[in-house]
Amino acid sequence: MVMRRAFKTILPTLFVVPSLYAEQATTFSPTTLTLEEAVERALQYNEGILLARYGVREAEAGVTVARAEFLPRISLQASYARLAELPAFEMAMPEYGSLQLPVFGLTGDTIGFTVVPGVVGADTLEFQMGEEENYLGRASLQQPLFTWGKILTGYQISSLNLKAVREDYRKTESQLVLGVTKSFYAALSLEQLVRLMEDAKEQAARHVEAVEKRYEAGLASRFDLLRARVQLANMEPQVAQVRNGLELALTGLKALLGFPQDVPLTLRGELKYEPIEVDLAQSLVKARVSRPEVTALMLRKSIASKALSIARKANWPNVALIANYDYKKPLYFENEWGTDWSVGIGLEMPLFTGFGNLGRIEEARARLGQAEHGLKLLEQSIELEVRSAYLQLEQAKRLAESQKENVAQAEEALRIAEDRYEIGLATSLEVMDTQLAVTRAKTNYLQSLSEHLIAKAELRRATGEQLRLKED
Repeated sequence: MVMRRAFKTILPTLFVVPSLYAEQATTFSPTTLTLEEAVERALQYNEGILLARYGVREAEAGVTVARAEFLPRISLQASYARLAELPAFEMAMPEYGSLQLPVFGLTGDTIGFTVVPGVVGADTLEFQMGEEENYLGRASLQQPLFTWGKILTGYQISSLNLKAVREDYRKTESQLVLGVTKSFYAALSLEQLVRLMEDAKEQAARHVEAVEKRYEAGLASRFDLLRARVQLANMEPQVAQVRNGLELALTGLKALLGFPQDVPLTLRGELKYEPIEVDLAQSLVKARVSRPEVTALMLRKSIASKALSIARKANWPNVALIANYDYKKPLYFENEWGTDWSVGIGLEMPLFTGFGNLGRIEEARARLGQAEHGLKLLEQSIELEVRSAYLQLEQAKRLAESQKENVAQAEEALRIAEDRYEIGLATSLEVMDTQLAVTRAKTNYLQSLSEHLIAKAELRRATGEQLRLKED
């Protein structure tokens, strides 16, 4: 039955992404949507796509962070310190005074004394270094001069990551559009199936009236009358079941579109069979080039390669320019405010990091290997996906063509059976069997149309084609 197959299509999409914020959804009014309008609304309000957009914004901010590494870092610093005891040192200083020296005569005898200046002793002086209260205001600048290309490589990695995240967003968008498309067609087929079942019920009611007239005229048995009434009664739970299936389908579609469940939603569209010719070889080539997963993984492979390059240079020296401008007190040996500055070049080279850098090199190599093998695995998976979608499309195409012819034959058989019943050449059971055959043929045709449209969307997504475009 269409309904059971539609459930299989709808139920997985219910959990693809949550519904829209309540405050956004409450602004919606009863709406009739086409597929294109449903897709556009989902791309605006679906929580999953909003989450993916924030991922893109995060990657964009990462590029800004990486670009900042090229620019100088400027910082301000202020401090105050009061010393409990000032450092000091002592120094011995000579003590000058008057010396009385003897004066000798020709015979060597002392004939008198004279007074001359000279060192008469020693004194100890104490010198204090600095001041008790110290103030400092500093502006610092640090500019990398040479890092062996590590900063440039880091910037390239962030740029590649942004491109990869944008491809991830394109994949999320494609999956969402496919989910909306499948839910839309499943709900639309159930909507048409409801009308089909109601028509079948009316047709069964008309047959009951015809049997009743023949029964009253003595041309039909009570068994035929009871059988016709039982068939009509059996139609009621079938119609109710299909209606419930339609409600479930619309519930899933509303969840994808961000609609509150109490807002009426009707669909505008039709299930049309429009065959397309697909070249499998060209589809495989297109998928390898256009699928966002392939592009994203190729970008991440480049990221892993560049990360390995950075890891290998982790122990290489870095050279930076360092400049400071100070406003402080005391200034040198004067207890007053003044300015000072310094400019220098510094070199930093890690000598031993506990073998951490070796571990990071191995990590980078492992990530590169994962990306290489993951890319090959993804290409194989995409090829299988494209082939499967192609075969499903071909099967749906053959089924739609055969069921269209089957509906025409069933309707003609019903017309003949009803005409024969009117003139008494056919039994009521034959008419009822033919009615069931018509309903079954139309049901299968509706399902084949839905499957064909969904198969086209599946193949377009598998080949990396944008699904936001209108259907063929």
